[in-house]
Amino acid sequence: IHELQSGIAHWQFRPRRLPDEAWQVTRQPHSPDGTRTYILKNLRRDRYLLLSSREYFLWQLFDGTHSLEEIARAFHFEFGAFDYNSIRFLLVKMYQAGLLVEPDQLALQRSQREQTVDAWPLGRQRLALFWRRLSFTVPHADRLCSTIYRRGGFLLFHWPVLVLVLIVATLAGTAALRLSGQAKQFTSLLSGHPWRTTVIMLGSLLAASMMHVLVHALACKAYHRQVRGLGFFLLQGVLPTFYADVTDIFMSTRRARVVVDIAGPLVELVLGSTAFLVAYQFPLGVGQAVLFGIGVLLWEGALINLYPFSFLELDGYNIVADLLAMPTLRQQALALAPALPRRLLKPKDLRRAEWFQIGYLLLCVVSVLIYLIAHLDALRALLPAWN
Repeated sequence: IHELQSGIAHWQFRPRRLPDEAWQVTRQPHSPDGTRTYILKNLRRDRYLLLSSREYFLWQLFDGTHSLEEIARAFHFEFGAFDYNSIRFLLVKMYQAGLLVEPDQLALQRSQREQTVDAWPLGRQRLALFWRRLSFTVPHADRLCSTIYRRGGFLLFHWPVLVLVLIVATLAGTAALRLSGQAKQFTSLLSGHPWRTTVIMLGSLLAASMMHVLVHALACKAYHRQVRGLGFFLLQGVLPTFYADVTDIFMSTRRARVVVDIAGPLVELVLGSTAFLVAYQFPLGVGQAVLFGIGVLLWEGALINLYPFSFLELDGYNIVADLLAMPTLRQQALALAPALPRRLLKPKDLRRAEWFQIGYLLLCVVSVLIYLIAHLDALRALLPAWN
């Protein structure tokens, strides 16, 4: 047994990544400031990591032949700065994603630590497990989506279908404008049957949500990528939400990601257009009012999903982030916000990517203000009830 100082042992540690057949890297397009990011996939655990150009440089050195001292020196020579925190944080991410070969001692310590049981965390885990049982996951989701795609789903992803969708939406918009003059009558008819109309509209929204995520998944299969999951869960523990895990599309091209992003909202657009067109053929009555209301709800849902500047990471935001090659645009913009007044005093020091982040923040703030102003009448109507 030889005694070594911990610092010496640490600097001589040689991190080693998994064999080449156990991972895959996809290079992303250049962002506005000229930088490039990479998506690293663990093929064994089906895990994904977003790497900056600096982290990707370090990843290439994690081959088991370079010590941490050599890696830090190479990092300094390449980027002109010694930033050991970047190396340390990347090592942590890699170990958590299972992308680095663990030393035997570390694995032994982890297994011993996992054997210790604390009653309070265990109780919380059981409660969280019970709550998660309210959600469900479709078994063999990738196989199911592949079958649906082969048996007709592929027909959705051709240019004639997109042209047809735009034509139908144009006709539906004309029908909606002509029906809008009867909006007060529709409101009166719907208020006469509140429970029935509410159930029908909520059912329509849930059905549209299921089709929304399914088309996302089929778009992913159109580019021969894996659908990692389909299912239902309670967003924030409250809001019923359907989901499709199409993370694997990040291993494809930018065009593929944009197509997957836009495919979902087109479902609400088509279904809402159909509701408007059918309502236009109905005589005035409860049925026409319900169809008109469904059309309004679905079109509004499509608009909310496609609008990128709402501080929410919906489909429209993902489209903008993909087109700009800035996958963490929202997080970067929010991180820039506290220092924004000071940074604006020296606008020449701002990088091009930071101007995009500032633009995103301003558009989000303006959008929220416009939304609140547009709904002031509704808020005033509620004030007497609050008082």
